[in-house]
Amino acid sequence: MALVAAYGGDAHQLLTDLADHLCASVAYVDRPTIEAHLERPLSDAEWSASASQITAMAFDEHIGDAGTIRTDWIEDVLLQAGVPGRPRTASSPSTPPRRRR
Repeated sequence: MALVAAYGGDAHQLLTDLADHLCASVAYVDRPTIEAHLERPLSDAEWSASASQITAMAFDEHIGDAGTIRTDWIEDVLLQAGVPGRPRTASSPSTPPRRRR
C-alpha cells in the first residue's frame, strides 16, 4: 500500500514502471476493459464473477511462443466466470495462427 501511495494512488503507473524495470509485460484489465470487449455493460454479478477469474498469474498461459499473445483471453475469463461473451466466428478468429519454429 505504501508503494501505491507513493505513486499518488496510481497503481497502473506503478505496475508499468515496475514492468519496465524488470523488462516484463503487464496485463491491465478492469471493468471498462471487459465491457468494451463485450460492447455492453456488465451487471455487478457478472463483474464480480469475472474479476474473481483475473488473478496475477492467470495471464501467463496466454503468452505464446515467438512473442505471440492470444487476444481472446478475455473470452476465457468470461467463460470461466459463466458470463456470456461475444460469439466467435470461424471466418474471423481472434487468435492468429502460431508460427512454428
